Amino acid sequence: MSVKTICIDARLYGYAHTGIGRYVANLIRFLPADKHTRIVLIVSPADYSNPQLQAYPRFIARFHPYHPLAQLEMPLLALRIRADLLHVPHFSIPVLWPGRLVVTVHDLIKNISRGRDTTTRSPMMYHLKYLGYLFVLKLALLRARKIFVPAKYWREILIRDYRIDPSRIIVTYEGVDTQITRSSVPTEFALPKPLVVYTGNLYPHKNVPVLLRAIKLFNGEVHLAIVCARSVFTQRFEKMVHTLNLEKEVVFLGRLTDAQLSSLYAYADLFVFPSLIEGFGLPGLEAMAVGLPVIAAKASCLPEIYRQAALYFNPHDPKDLQLKISRVLADPALRANLISRGQKLVKLYSWPKMAKITWTEYQNALR
Repeated sequence: MSVKTICIDARLYGYAHTGIGRYVANLIRFLPADKHTRIVLIVSPADYSNPQLQAYPRFIARFHPYHPLAQLEMPLLALRIRADLLHVPHFSIPVLWPGRLVVTVHDLIKNISRGRDTTTRSPMMYHLKYLGYLFVLKLALLRARKIFVPAKYWREILIRDYRIDPSRIIVTYEGVDTQITRSSVPTEFALPKPLVVYTGNLYPHKNVPVLLRAIKLFNGEVHLAIVCARSVFTQRFEKMVHTLNLEKEVVFLGRLTDAQLSSLYAYADLFVFPSLIEGFGLPGLEAMAVGLPVIAAKASCLPEIYRQAALYFNPHDPKDLQLKISRVLADPALRANLISRGQKLVKLYSWPKMAKITWTEYQNALR
């Protein structure tokens, strides 16, 4: 039996690239060894010497996945590698690649959340980039032998909106990283309590304004910590906090290490995830893993992923969210039940299982 070469586009490897980066890192970490299969990685210059990737042959790509010149660079690299199968873990496939292809579609947020409020670019530039996105996505869905998605919710949307053969769409639920664990309460997070935590970015589809308005309804009795790296939308939310006169109730903590996030979760009272659109919803699962009760929007794939382990609210109603926060804070039995269900739920999601299913579909795509 001849050795087959599977090439993985790992340019977005690592936690700095948020959800996609975690997915790529854990996929590579848990792929099985097989003497009949050779795994080759295409990496960014920064990751070429990464000790966690030394087990695999690596080729450097100079351009970011969304850079126009990447469309020329990537097919040439894949041809040089002599890839029998190319896995692109995001929609931005190299359109000139003539060989076998599988792709991961983490979500279709750009299809749903669009318009001037979702960008800081000029209207002309935004529309050009949006048309380019739609073209590349459509081509990826047409050409890929297998399409990996993190939830049945997205599988059904792809079948409905793009009329894709269901047998080509594979649900690979993601996992929960074990780096974040419950820890003792540190003094550095001696914030006012009761304390609600939100972790994530500030794009419009994240629906954080509803959370701010719910906090406003408590008239200073409940506080909110937002964990988010600086983004182009941060100033908008800082302005909204000022407009709502919430400077004393809301604190922006920026990006935290896993150890710091664990400490914050240990100190906090509950986690709220108000997002309207999510690919999988890892932040809520991580909060459950360390023993925080979770309140989530009844929207997108969140009810599918969180099941009965979260308390759901109408994502368009700050008053409903306020009532749900009040219930969790006032009812120890409800709080304990949510914590227990959450810690049981996260055990069902596994990165090794995701990698195993992906590996099986690699073999099917090579046939």
